[in-house]
Amino acid sequence: MKSKFEEGNVIVEFIGITVALLIPISIVASASLTIAQSYLATDIAARNGSRAFVISGNDAIANYDARSAANLAMQDYKALDEHVSVSISCTKSPCLTPGGFVTVSVSRQIDLSLPVNLGSRSVLVSAQHTAIVDELRSP
Repeated sequence: MKSKFEEGNVIVEFIGITVALLIPISIVASASLTIAQSYLATDIAARNGSRAFVISGNDAIANYDARSAANLAMQDYKALDEHVSVSISCTKSPCLTPGGFVTVSVSRQIDLSLPVNLGSRSVLVSAQHTAIVDELRSP
C-alpha cells in the first residue's frame, strides 16, 4: 500500500544516476582511447623505423633515418614528446649485413588524466618491429 507522502520525482533521480555513472565512464573511456592512440602511434613508428633502417646506405645513415622515420610517425599522431624513446638492435655487425635482422623498439610514457584515487596515472606503451636486411643487397 502506498502512502500519500511516497511520491518521487523520476526526472531528478534519472539525472542524478546518469551524472553519477556518465562522468566516471567518460573519464575511463577517454583514458582508454589515449592509450589506444599511443599504441597505434608507437606500432607504426617502430615499423617505419625498421623499414627506413634496412633501406639505408650505411649504418650511420641508417641509424639517423630510422630515428627520423619513427619520430615523424609519432609526430603525425601528435604523440611526439620528451617521453618517447627509440632503440635499435641488430643481429649482425655491421647492421646492414645481408640476411641480418634489425629490430626497432619505440616506447612512450603516457600521462593519463585520471583522478588520483583510480590508481596509476601513467602507462608505458611500447612496440617493436623486426625487419630483415635484403639478401640481394648490393654491398
